Amino acid sequence: MSGSTPPPDPAPGWPSGSRRSGTSWWWLLVAVLAIALVTALVAQPWAPVETEPTPTGTVTDTEPTTAPTTQPPSLAPSVAPPGADAMFDAITAPTLFVTSAELLVNVPAAEPEVRQLITSGQLPWGLPAGSTVDPPECTAAVTVVATPPTWFDALMWGNDAMSFEQEVVLLPDPAAAREAFRELVTTVDGCPEYSQVNLGIDGATWSAEPAIEGQGVYPSIVQEITHSAEGSEIPGYRGHMLVGNTIVTWTAEALGPGDADAARATLGDAASLSAMIQDRAQSAVQSLG
Repeated sequence: MSGSTPPPDPAPGWPSGSRRSGTSWWWLLVAVLAIALVTALVAQPWAPVETEPTPTGTVTDTEPTTAPTTQPPSLAPSVAPPGADAMFDAITAPTLFVTSAELLVNVPAAEPEVRQLITSGQLPWGLPAGSTVDPPECTAAVTVVATPPTWFDALMWGNDAMSFEQEVVLLPDPAAAREAFRELVTTVDGCPEYSQVNLGIDGATWSAEPAIEGQGVYPSIVQEITHSAEGSEIPGYRGHMLVGNTIVTWTAEALGPGDADAARATLGDAASLSAMIQDRAQSAVQSLG
């Protein structure tokens, strides 16, 4: 620095050193901006989103243009429930019947006790001799299947406040049971009211609300019903469930006083009753090994 003359002071408003080089300040500014841009790209999660692997196992990088959506449950692919292909027989099918202990836990009107009103083998399948269903196309709403099944049994528990009847129909295989269940659901949907006509005695009439799909592992439907017989109207619920090569049908009726809604409430509700049947079915399937 000895012997040299200091450079003149920069003009006001200019960065120090800009007079020495007409372009160095601009290059410095570009460098600073470039460094800032690289830092921002590292700090911000703007990298492309990885999609699911393609069939060849590669990964495709794409940038989403819309928010991800969730597929409605009704459009999700159906998965066969555990036991969908279960094969029951005359020895194992009775495990599908609920017990008095399960009724006491799940049905308020069952307390403090229930007794068996129909025992195993007492009720045959089908209509009594000389009885018909009006209209005829609703017959399966009473008999569950149109032709004699491979095996059939029914039980009924009850007391002064309620009754609970359950029937199990055994078909040759799960495919036959699925077809019979499909036909049963179609019949139930088309029969909001039907009657059983008995020769020489008072018959019975059932009126039903539209069936709703039951919630649980196995395909099922449940509906509110009103059973009219001998001048009395009895509110209740009826449900049907498909399990392997069987169709399980149950009817819960409220026998206590009060209007229909209050009486039906003593049975619990459709969801709790359906859950009880579903739980019993899962236990029965597991017992098959």
